[in-house]
Amino acid sequence: MTSNEKRKTYRVAKRLEVKFHSTAENTAITNDLSKNGLFITTSKGMNPGNDIDIKLHLPNSEALFIKGRVVRNMKATPGVNNGAHVGMGIELINPPQDFINYMQSLLE
Repeated sequence: MTSNEKRKTYRVAKRLEVKFHSTAENTAITNDLSKNGLFITTSKGMNPGNDIDIKLHLPNSEALFIKGRVVRNMKATPGVNNGAHVGMGIELINPPQDFINYMQSLLE
């Protein structure tokens, strides 16, 4: 982690299906996961500060329901993003033990 890095925990690149609700139910993909958060690749992002209910689909077909808070929303700007991810950074609120166990399995 560099001195400019704001993240406090290690992130794992992992593409998993998620569902969340903003103005309608949306299906998206995670870009990465950590013990405390995740990044959802989507153009249907919500404003920072909003709470969000997430249904995360694990590879074993198990679905986890996780509550989070949007901490950033990165929108596409034509000609500007240059490969930057478009979507939402989510801080998890009291992640379930099944999610913590899954993250530990990825980090081992």
